[in-house]
Amino acid sequence: MGRIKTPKVVAPVEALENPEEWSYFTGLEMVKSRGSSVCLTCDHFTYTCDKSCVTLLTYPLHQRLIPQGEHLTKHCLNWQKKRVLQNGWSPEVA
Repeated sequence: MGRIKTPKVVAPVEALENPEEWSYFTGLEMVKSRGSSVCLTCDHFTYTCDKSCVTLLTYPLHQRLIPQGEHLTKHCLNWQKKRVLQNGWSPEVA
């Protein structure tokens, strides 16, 4: 019989260490994009909420915050295609 592959367990977003204290990306660190390679479709993109229930767009690789709206039109030099898209479901893109 074949073995069933189970996805690796990823640390929950709440496990990020104090994302409220991270600094934001500056305009020079992000590149405008007209295609599908924007922060929202990046494997490193995630989000969380602060204590006031405000959504914070986070980039844990560099421990930076993404300014609101920039995740739809820009990307950084570390953009990487989401592996979740290979499975056919990604809640951030839906």
